[in-house]
Amino acid sequence: MSAKNEHGLTPQQEAFAQAVGGGRSLSDAYRIAYKVKPNTKPESVNEKASMLAANVKIRSRVARIQADGADKAGLNAADIASEIRRLAFSDIAGIMHANGRVKLPHELDPATRAAVKSFKIDEYGRIEYQFWDKNTALTNGAKITGMFKEDNDQQKPTVFTRIELVGVKPKE
Repeated sequence: MSAKNEHGLTPQQEAFAQAVGGGRSLSDAYRIAYKVKPNTKPESVNEKASMLAANVKIRSRVARIQADGADKAGLNAADIASEIRRLAFSDIAGIMHANGRVKLPHELDPATRAAVKSFKIDEYGRIEYQFWDKNTALTNGAKITGMFKEDNDQQKPTVFTRIELVGVKPKE
């Protein structure tokens, strides 16, 4: 029997949780953690990976790994929502001076600059701006505010949709 870590997981379970928490699919995480042979049937891998993913201790560990990753990246819900709001309500007029001249990238205000996906300046000095998709920003904003709640309630939850951490309190 393998020794368990402070989270109550075996080394293979911890490796699985780390891989899933790092963004790998359940099947890929299982293959990594359990060193699956190449000729193993995908259905077998999928079934075993799903069973592991249903384990409460593993789900809790994956959630903690993901939360720690978000903390390290400096991500928080308020900042993400604020950035989505800036994109959703961006105005293309921000690229123009009052006299009609197109602004250079360093002349853009912060809100307009955040909405710019890329820009090109050709050999004649003409500037072409490409903006992030405003519809996507509006859709993400609608999701955050719960406007799709009725649609969400009609869908079956996935394994990690509703993870409840046992004994782990969210950071304030």
